[in-house]
Amino acid sequence: MSEVSGSGDGASSGDKVDRQLLVKYHCALVRSHQEKLEQLKARIGARWAEEMRERAGELPQGDEFSRALEGYLLDELRLCGSADAKIAADELTLDIRGCHICHANEELRREGSPAMCPVIPTVLRSISRVHGRKAALEGVKKEGRVGDCSIRCKLK
Repeated sequence: MSEVSGSGDGASSGDKVDRQLLVKYHCALVRSHQEKLEQLKARIGARWAEEMRERAGELPQGDEFSRALEGYLLDELRLCGSADAKIAADELTLDIRGCHICHANEELRREGSPAMCPVIPTVLRSISRVHGRKAALEGVKKEGRVGDCSIRCKLK
């Protein structure tokens, strides 16, 4: 499993992700595409959902889908410190802790620029393309530290 450096120290380890580089890259991407952020976010979400589908195989259900989503966010994207996905009845809840993109979005918000989170469209598209169901976003709660959120989707 990879490590994340929050110090921005430019560590040279191939397995280490430098958060400061990711923050700068995300901010530059958002600033460069402000007029097309919704399209960009949707395209990133679609691409990541497709990669997850390729990795997960044929329409995993229930806990198998939850584990596939968690694994993709943690191991493939190295997006966060932890991800906990649960499907109960007709609802999916995804709790993320330590999301690196959130740190970039906080910087963008402080300067008055729009933020962009590609995780939500990734989750919605993954439910459709990987889990084989339709979904609607029920809400996102951001409580606690920067990088922590809970995403809820209604499954149809």
